[in-house]
Amino acid sequence: MVPKPILLSREQIDARTWDNHIHHSRQCVIYALSWYLDIVCEQWEALVWPTATDYSIVMPLPVRRKFGRRVLYQPLFCQYLGVFSKHELTAEQCGAFLQALTAHFPYISNYSFNPENFAVIGKPCLKSFEWELFQTHWLNLNQPYGELYAGYSGDRKANLRRGSKTAWEIVESEDFGPLIALFTENHAAGIGRIKADAYMLLRRLGMECVRNAHGCLVYAQAGGHVRAGVFLTRYRGRTIYLFNAADRAGRRGNARALVLDAYFRENAGRKLIFDFESPPKVSIADYYAGYGAVAMPFWCVKRNTLPFPFRQMQRLRKWLIRTRQYLFSALCRILNPFPANRF
Repeated sequence: MVPKPILLSREQIDARTWDNHIHHSRQCVIYALSWYLDIVCEQWEALVWPTATDYSIVMPLPVRRKFGRRVLYQPLFCQYLGVFSKHELTAEQCGAFLQALTAHFPYISNYSFNPENFAVIGKPCLKSFEWELFQTHWLNLNQPYGELYAGYSGDRKANLRRGSKTAWEIVESEDFGPLIALFTENHAAGIGRIKADAYMLLRRLGMECVRNAHGCLVYAQAGGHVRAGVFLTRYRGRTIYLFNAADRAGRRGNARALVLDAYFRENAGRKLIFDFESPPKVSIADYYAGYGAVAMPFWCVKRNTLPFPFRQMQRLRKWLIRTRQYLFSALCRILNPFPANRF
């Protein structure tokens, strides 16, 4: 049966019913839980089927307002969303939800579908959207540690050998201050302008994840100083490498590599997928693949059918943003030819 999705506002969604559906869905991921969306989204709605109170298929929709219009977007700390179903999703069902998007959102800045939706979407044929292919990397920990380690590349093994020469102390914490400080002092300049509320969002999200026993903040310290930090979320068989940072000493000492390896060693043999949340940067993706992780593709859609002059205004705004980011990155490369990398 081809569904006719129903659009619901956040106020019309019962959090317990929603979270129960996400928990039992085939595509379950922490990003789609109601409390997680409440934190990372300015506001959110959802397409549901078959009824407003009994879900079999749902699609969370982060929404913000620009120029007085509702815009669908992908929020921070939420790599992908998409369609979540209790049963195997068909191409016709997925297509119906895509068609519903066109009816409700003339402008989509970007919206990413989870990797489990990739096969059912197939080769995109809907010309109503601009399609872009991304990928993350997943490492299946359901094997002995020896087999996991054997899958590491020579470079990753060398990183661990070099890192073991430093007397790293690995400690868990609930204080996100050092992690944010590490990032702002060592990574932010190479990325561009970051709004202050992004750090407030990370702190709030992280504390709520830890409070719900779905988050783990780990620091690597040496000589009494915190040199690297890693924040992981974990929910229903999937751990996500959500945020990390390190100073120069942490990078030279491969502190984050040791933290990751310790996590893999501790959880080896469990039915658990580790999602590296790979960014669209080849060097970082290759680094994560070096742990034996497998590339998992997913689709991102964009759409702009705004009437004149809103379409032209939005195109000008994007051009200005890209130009500013290019100039800022060029200036950073001139002032600092060896910027901090993510790993």
